[in-house]
Amino acid sequence: MLKVRRASTATGTGKSQGVHAERRALSRSARLLKTQGRTIPWMHAAVYAAIVLVAAVLIAVWDHAYEARQAALFQPPPPSVVAKNLVEDIVGPNSVKAVSLDEKTGTLEMTVQDVLIKSGQSPAEQRKNVTAEGTLAIQLIQGKMPMKAITLHIVNGARALATVTLTPGAKAPTTQFAPALQ
Repeated sequence: MLKVRRASTATGTGKSQGVHAERRALSRSARLLKTQGRTIPWMHAAVYAAIVLVAAVLIAVWDHAYEARQAALFQPPPPSVVAKNLVEDIVGPNSVKAVSLDEKTGTLEMTVQDVLIKSGQSPAEQRKNVTAEGTLAIQLIQGKMPMKAITLHIVNGARALATVTLTPGAKAPTTQFAPALQ
């Protein structure tokens, strides 16, 4: 019987390489068999659980801070700011000079710069414009945020022109003119 030799064995190194390859293959398969059926080592599981716990805490803290910032953005402005904005919608931007609001008694007092009076108008036209300006502003405030008493002091620079007042029980605002407009 004739045996066929491999070319690598002819050089004399094939046998030793084959043995090493077999040993490596056996050791690899032995390692695989050795780890089958084992559970994850407890130290690895503890590290993983700690990482997950820290990540969950960080996400919860970030979410709480985010929610607090969002809640602060959506809080309504104070009533005095709302009243100022309502009057400036009617009279004009930057026309409200002072706002005094007493929430306990429900009274609002504002100083408003007049924008309707022009030079050359008759006193009757000036009174009509000041009355319209104050009445519209008070009606808008009363419609959006009911108050017991509202007083608007309408001024032109440092000179008082009129005081428009809505008192409890009154159906319409009343206007008292300064001596310059009477």
